[in-house]
Amino acid sequence: MRTKKDKSGAAGCSHILTREIGLLEKITLVQSQVKNAVINREWTGFELFFDTLGKFSAEFEALEKERIGLFADLFPRKDGKDESAGFYAMVSRFPAEERKALTGLYRQLKMETFKIRLANDALLRYIDEARVTVAAFLEAAFPDRKGRLYSRRGTQVPSDMRSMVLNRRL
Repeated sequence: MRTKKDKSGAAGCSHILTREIGLLEKITLVQSQVKNAVINREWTGFELFFDTLGKFSAEFEALEKERIGLFADLFPRKDGKDESAGFYAMVSRFPAEERKALTGLYRQLKMETFKIRLANDALLRYIDEARVTVAAFLEAAFPDRKGRLYSRRGTQVPSDMRSMVLNRRL
């Protein structure tokens, strides 16, 4: 078992945080590709993006568990249970120099997470606006349908605004 003064604990945490930051940067790149594919209506291979994001997510979750386990090993409670304190409370037990490096990495991790969240929100807003625009267009272009949509066979289908692909290319 490691002790408080064990330098490998801070180095191990630093290594995990660096790997998490790298994963978030990869997620950001894939997310950008998803956004471009949606905007350019390039649907071929779209599932691959989500498979990749799923793998990155699973890897990130494993790293988080590893970091939590590392802290539990470094700072066990006297009653044998792991400590559930926050990140800053845990790193406050390291020497000042190590604490400064770890908190810097953690802030970078949080910023990457924030960038991903903002990009997700922007994409979702874009998709929602496109859905509203298409619904308004269909209502204006075909007022006799009164919001009803029809299948290829002419039967009415619910207009719950399911996913719709419009091909702008001729």
